[in-house]
Amino acid sequence: MIITVEDSQLDCLEDGRILRLMKSDQWKEIPNRPNHRKGYNVIMINKKQYMRGQLIAHAFLNYDLNDKTRMICYSDQNKLNNSKDNLLVKSKKKVY
Repeated sequence: MIITVEDSQLDCLEDGRILRLMKSDQWKEIPNRPNHRKGYNVIMINKKQYMRGQLIAHAFLNYDLNDKTRMICYSDQNKLNNSKDNLLVKSKKKVY
């Protein structure tokens, strides 16, 4: 599914792969490897970081990238398994 984030076109696939439309009009796959200190794969778009799981959830699970009250969880606890079926959108619990 093609999504637009901050004027960047991304093709998000159900298996967790993401391709970015380059200025040359060619699609380039963004490698899925840990590049965040907590083990996530983070994708930079206009100097802002997006977790791969957030982008896949945005494309397939009606996840709002600006909603700070919800978060993405991984069914199998593997932060690099960003397939649509492994992602869960949950509400953040407030701790008082």
